[in-house]
Amino acid sequence: MIEFLTLFVGLVLGVHNIEVTVSGPVARVEIRVNDVLAAEINEAPWVVQTDFGRELHPAILEAVAYDDGGHELGRTAQWINLPGQRAEAEIVSIRDENGRVQSARLMWSSPEFSKPKKIIVELDGKPIKVRPPHRIDLSDIPDREVHVLTADFQFSADVEIRRELVFGPEFEGDHDSGLTAVAVVLEDLDELPAIEAMEGWFTSAGEPLIVAAAEVPDARVVVVRDPTAVSQLAEMSPELDRRRKKARRNPRKERTLDVFGDDVEISVLSPEPVQPPNRQTAAILFPYSNKPTPGTRGLLPATIGSTPASLMGGPLMMSDAVAVAAIRAAEGNGRRAVILLLGQEREDGSRFGTEAARRYLEDLRVPLVVWDLSGPAAVAPQGWGDLKVVENADDLVRQVRRLRYRLGEQRIVWLRGRHLPQQIELSEKASGISLAR
Repeated sequence: MIEFLTLFVGLVLGVHNIEVTVSGPVARVEIRVNDVLAAEINEAPWVVQTDFGRELHPAILEAVAYDDGGHELGRTAQWINLPGQRAEAEIVSIRDENGRVQSARLMWSSPEFSKPKKIIVELDGKPIKVRPPHRIDLSDIPDREVHVLTADFQFSADVEIRRELVFGPEFEGDHDSGLTAVAVVLEDLDELPAIEAMEGWFTSAGEPLIVAAAEVPDARVVVVRDPTAVSQLAEMSPELDRRRKKARRNPRKERTLDVFGDDVEISVLSPEPVQPPNRQTAAILFPYSNKPTPGTRGLLPATIGSTPASLMGGPLMMSDAVAVAAIRAAEGNGRRAVILLLGQEREDGSRFGTEAARRYLEDLRVPLVVWDLSGPAAVAPQGWGDLKVVENADDLVRQVRRLRYRLGEQRIVWLRGRHLPQQIELSEKASGISLAR
């Protein structure tokens, strides 16, 4: 009855065009953000500008179709500003007034890729060719049985999305309630109790949630580094290397090392924005390197990222980069944290400020650790909360040990259903834990 033609990937704020396709006797479409009316469309073309505001939050974007009498005919939704993929794609069905599928349209969106390198489409297991404008005519397909249309969107060697459209007589599709991962921290417990014992511990919008599972997955730490902070790390590198060599001869010296452990993956994200090539619309990326390393040596490479792009110039975008780092850290639903390495104070060209970035990380339940490497003669950027001064190897090892301990206390609890992370709270029944932040 109604589907989105506009797909969102990455950080969404400000004003955006939203387009939907409808079928049947639709007289009005409401666009809702977190169940609040944001815009209304009363006629074709079903396009409207919607303001997501200047504050970044995870959200549910819904389009609701109504008839002339105000009765709801159908709704569709997509989740925005949440961890996901580097691209999104869908098969959108185009239906006649009787609800029969007449055609399908292939849609995609990505801040990184202008289009898929290749799209492989099959109807009932048999390949079919699709050419621009990527619309598939299904009007001649017999409607006496159920059919399956599949599309593999291949954006790169490591970004591939598979989608299915199942249609036929009286087919309504499958409903998948999904699961939501929430990061918690052990406070007065050595370990989480059995799932049954956590009944009623979690709520969303005041409603109790069901715990499906709990685990201790690997951790991902994403580091946002001011380029001027790298020189400070480089000065500490010889001393850290000396300690590592000494620890190989004497295991008791391991406490002096800047290592996180084999279960912690370290990645680096640069706050220097780049513009991806061959894009018709503006997009901002931050170079990202995912190179597992046992310690802080992975923070030192001068260049990161493999996406062909060019530096945009201008000031760093620290707040935006920290927000993107939070999404990266939460991908995979493991234990997580973001480290911000600050150099001396300078202009920040971000779309929102430090306080907004910190609130966004709190929404995602991603802890933020800020290390001040600006040096004793410089002033570090303000607004980032509790700054941990790192002036030498001892300071660095001390902060690594603290973060290693905090990650060791994190657990991931899986809750039944899809829920916005900022709406998940602990009830009075919960004991010995807190939500990660």
